[in-house]
Amino acid sequence: MKKKLKYSQFKSFHFGKVWMGLLYGLMFVTLSSCEKHDFIDENVITGNVGPQAYWEVGSSTVSAGANVPFKMQYYSTNSEIIHSEVWYNLTEKIEKSVTCPWVTFTYSYNSTMSDEKRINQKIKEYTHSLAVWSDSLHAFTMESDFPVSSTLSTFSWVKPENFDYTKMVTYFGAGFMEHFKDSLYNMMKFADFKKMYLGLAIDFGKLSTNPDIYDSFKNYTDSTFDANSNGFVYHFPKNAEGQMPIPGKIKSLYDNLNFDQLIQGASGYNVEYKRSYSLKAIMRVYDAKGTYGTTVAKQIDIN
Repeated sequence: MKKKLKYSQFKSFHFGKVWMGLLYGLMFVTLSSCEKHDFIDENVITGNVGPQAYWEVGSSTVSAGANVPFKMQYYSTNSEIIHSEVWYNLTEKIEKSVTCPWVTFTYSYNSTMSDEKRINQKIKEYTHSLAVWSDSLHAFTMESDFPVSSTLSTFSWVKPENFDYTKMVTYFGAGFMEHFKDSLYNMMKFADFKKMYLGLAIDFGKLSTNPDIYDSFKNYTDSTFDANSNGFVYHFPKNAEGQMPIPGKIKSLYDNLNFDQLIQGASGYNVEYKRSYSLKAIMRVYDAKGTYGTTVAKQIDIN
């Protein structure tokens, strides 16, 4: 005859079963989690295992038309290695800048754009016979290089001494100069017009044939005493409504200014256009089964 458990014994027995159940459940969740996130299990055990490879390039910069030297180590535990290949893409970076120095505030246009001009593709192939086995490294070693096209040299048009309208349109677009000039005008105040007109006349003689502005800018000047600063604030004359519109003569002179006058400085014109290229290279090592392993990518700037 079965012996009935006392309540205290039953309670202990019941809680023990529950505790063991929770423990096994926790172990199952933990193991499942490890299996799901295990890097080795995902990347090595599943699928074909390719050769393992490591490399270093001679420099992170290279001149267009030159070769990039590299050193590589690789090995395979599953199949004979056949050959290796270097692949890279090509990215173009365009930097633009235009500045007007003739106002009391900083007025500049700046732009930087990067665009992939060529997708990743094979550049050069290397036979496995070029490699040498190293007992100390337990890997094959190889030293070689890969080419960079001579057409990828850096180009720059920076603060030219002579302004070129054709280049300006080519690099910045047909409507850029007009838009730059119009946007600047909408932001200018009395002090900006005075600095621009008198500055251009004094430094470059652009307005020296217009003595009405050079000698008599005060004809377009009025002032109001400011108690806070205990001084006069200069501005354009007020109209009947108490507003201070830009005088027609001042606007007319601005309209007649050429774009190059707005950006001319003491050491050339304040315009910059730079075009440069960079590549991101990887090495692929292939075995007899057609499986390949890759190295980490190396970014190289071309100058």
